[in-house]
Amino acid sequence: MRIAQISDLHFGRDVPAVAAALLAELRDAAPTLVAVCGDLTQTAREAEFQAVRAFLDELPTPAVVVPGNHDLPGWRFWSRFTRPWRPWRRHLGTDPRGAVTHTTGGLVAVGVNTARRWGPHHDWSRGRIDARQLAAAATAFGAAPAGDLRVLVAHHPFLLTAAGRARGLVGRSGPALRHLRRRADLLLGGHIHLAYSGVVDGLVVAQSGTAFSDRLKGEPNSYNLIEATGDRLTVTIRRWDGDRFDAANRTAYRRDDHEWVAHPTD
Repeated sequence: MRIAQISDLHFGRDVPAVAAALLAELRDAAPTLVAVCGDLTQTAREAEFQAVRAFLDELPTPAVVVPGNHDLPGWRFWSRFTRPWRPWRRHLGTDPRGAVTHTTGGLVAVGVNTARRWGPHHDWSRGRIDARQLAAAATAFGAAPAGDLRVLVAHHPFLLTAAGRARGLVGRSGPALRHLRRRADLLLGGHIHLAYSGVVDGLVVAQSGTAFSDRLKGEPNSYNLIEATGDRLTVTIRRWDGDRFDAANRTAYRRDDHEWVAHPTD
């Protein structure tokens, strides 16, 4: 089982050479699934969504694609509040109000939209996950055969390091983690342009950096390659070194009675 996790493409601020290199890597890696964790565009303009569509059509395997806050119309308030997802629906063909589920042998992945038109704080880039989305994920995970890898794909983070703490966790992260505990295995996110992984409440959380935009936050472009076999899972961060992506960090985890812990590698 192999998942390629990419995020924060930001078409409109993309670096074409890095995007081409990533596509070549994904063809060679032949992942079971590509998880695209939001912010596909920079300003949700028509030309940016056209570029997104062309890129997604080049992916070598099925993808679960979710929006990020940049995929809303930004300061175009009329569009943001009356028809926020019209370009998304036109070019990607999915309804962001619902969950996107993909199943294959041994894997069930559920994509949810954590971006919101507005928020109860001054930073509207922060997102939320709601009870309806959690219920949809729980239903999909509950229907999966025992032993399947259960993956939630979102944009906003369930785990922060000190470097990104000011960005804030996804809203309602506490209730969400309690709801997903022993139901899910892996939570995927982006948003803060930093790559790392860890365990929260028995769940592995993997955050991917910006895949190929020039909006760097102190780290090179990167993506995550996640491999799972039975009760073992590894997250490898592959960073851009100026010519190609190369493995920069690898963290292993093991599952013990439906809960995950870090597992030292040799």
